[in-house]
Amino acid sequence: MKAWNVTLLLAMAILAPARAGNPLFEGWYADPEGTIIGDEYWVFPTYSAPYDRQLHFDAFSSKDLVTWTKHERIISNREISWLRRALWAPAIVQKDGRF
Repeated sequence: MKAWNVTLLLAMAILAPARAGNPLFEGWYADPEGTIIGDEYWVFPTYSAPYDRQLHFDAFSSKDLVTWTKHERIISNREISWLRRALWAPAIVQKDGRF
């Protein structure tokens, strides 16, 4: 399944008439996880800041891999009871219809 998703993304990137720049979106981000949810592409990266300031995650969505929408602070350290300091290298999972 993952290999198929990667193949699909590469094929769409090659065949798409529009071009996106690099980086895909403004800001300092690392460790991105990409996935397809419904008919949208999503990227969940680490917010790159000094360690003690990596206190939230932003996410980005796109329907065409060219135009990206930023979803700010989708989760922060205040929402995770066991977290002591920074957040990094996110991964998204789905359970019971929720992410």
